[in-house]
Amino acid sequence: MGTQGSIPTADSRLTIAGDLGRCALWVGWQCIRLPLFLFLLVLEPVVTLVLGALALLGALTALFWKLFGPPNFPFLLMLSISLGFELAVLVYHKLLRLLA
Repeated sequence: MGTQGSIPTADSRLTIAGDLGRCALWVGWQCIRLPLFLFLLVLEPVVTLVLGALALLGALTALFWKLFGPPNFPFLLMLSISLGFELAVLVYHKLLRLLA
């Protein structure tokens, strides 16, 4: 008397193929994720410093020109660009957390 699992069926072959496909996709994702994460991790201090400095200098420049500059200075545009640099830092850190 044979056991229930001794006869291979079409369903078991499909699950094996599915498992192999998922495993191949996982290995492919790891081959992309890990080098990208390490590259971004090495650049993280430089990116944070540069984008943070641009955001701070842009905001201070916008405030300076708003107070002492010409009346038609595009204050909101300059301030928006500065906040965009800070938003880029946040997105960069979120991307690092996603890849970690």
